[in-house]
Amino acid sequence: MLYVKRDMNYDTNKIEKALFSAFEEMEMDQDKIQDAIFHMTDWLSDLDSFRKFYESPESLSPEELSDLVMGFLVHVPAHVAAASKLVTGLPVSDVFGIGATIENKE
Repeated sequence: MLYVKRDMNYDTNKIEKALFSAFEEMEMDQDKIQDAIFHMTDWLSDLDSFRKFYESPESLSPEELSDLVMGFLVHVPAHVAAASKLVTGLPVSDVFGIGATIENKE
């Protein structure tokens, strides 16, 4: 596949091939498939870091955990929203009614 592999506990080749097959089954066009795979895999290192934290919560200092949370929340949601739009055609909505899709002007 097309994406940079990171040092993590996931077999990204298998993940990308499985996603490719699933998206082909959905009859998505090739460009959308490639974009969706990118958006579903670019944040695997973030997921792996969180998995390691969840397995051993005491392993990070409060400062390290704060950095992990901020990095995850800045990087991952945009990729998930993009993948969701590409695959489902549906826009992201604010299902919890907290203004999650509106930029703060403060």
